[in-house]
Amino acid sequence: MKQTTEAIVLGLKKHSDKMSLLQVYTKAEGRLALQVYGAHGKHKIKAAYQPLSIVELTYSVNPSKPFATVDTIDPVFLPEQVYADIRRQSIALFVTEMLMLTLTHPQQDEPIYEFLDDFVHELNDDPEPENLHISFMMQLAELLGIGSPAEELTVNLSPLTLSRKTRQEILRQLCDYYLTHVDSFRLPKSLDILIEVFN
Repeated sequence: MKQTTEAIVLGLKKHSDKMSLLQVYTKAEGRLALQVYGAHGKHKIKAAYQPLSIVELTYSVNPSKPFATVDTIDPVFLPEQVYADIRRQSIALFVTEMLMLTLTHPQQDEPIYEFLDDFVHELNDDPEPENLHISFMMQLAELLGIGSPAEELTVNLSPLTLSRKTRQEILRQLCDYYLTHVDSFRLPKSLDILIEVFN
């Protein structure tokens, strides 16, 4: 059985010489892991597998296999500014890891998908992306139904420009909030990279 859906790429990991596992958040079914053959060798569509690329996927479901198989992948929106900017790259890696730690089950959720679609475009277009991961974590918490972390922050969010120290303190408190409210959450491995880039 074949399915077609729009999806946001979360990550691609080589599983064997020929097969890779593609993690995506789809419009139709939420979080999915799909097997892809030859993905690392297809240079023409390499960008489609980059974190936060928005693509259209056609995949085949075989009940006897643990993962569906990608048949075609076509770019819908490739956030090229994200690929070219270390600040945006570090946010993209952090955000995709956040999503893999919090969106752990296949479950359609159109508001979350639309939120992620909007965020990808904002991350690509905003000339000053330094605080986007902070607003992302706050909005995602509300969409996940775990409350509003802004109410528990001890840091003032009102200044238009946050200092490096303030940004790091907010980030630490937000991570603590997720650790408290989401059972599957752990500190993202990309957190240290994100802090270093914005130091």
